[in-house]
Amino acid sequence: MLTKSRVDKIVERIRALLDMYPSDLYFSIYVYQTNKKIETMYRSMGFFSKAPIAFYSHRTKAIYISLESITDRIFAHEIAHAVINFYFIIPPPARMQEILAQYVDKYLWEK
Repeated sequence: MLTKSRVDKIVERIRALLDMYPSDLYFSIYVYQTNKKIETMYRSMGFFSKAPIAFYSHRTKAIYISLESITDRIFAHEIAHAVINFYFIIPPPARMQEILAQYVDKYLWEK
């Protein structure tokens, strides 16, 4: 299970990778047993597209992820969305955020 120190390590790695250090960064993490629970939460927030296996909501300032799918890379991808959204006064378009979050996916643990 992810511990606070593990989460902090991942957050610091992402901030360094993106060279984005928002001073007011904070987010909650909601961990569900199954991907089906994530889909239910996603739908309850008014989204109708295909539900992802994890997601970040800037409205709630929270990451939603399931134990079925959690990996460092998936978790880091969602944290990247949080960092990006807190860094910019007006968050960039979703497509741009995806490109940056995928960069984090690719280089998370490379030196």
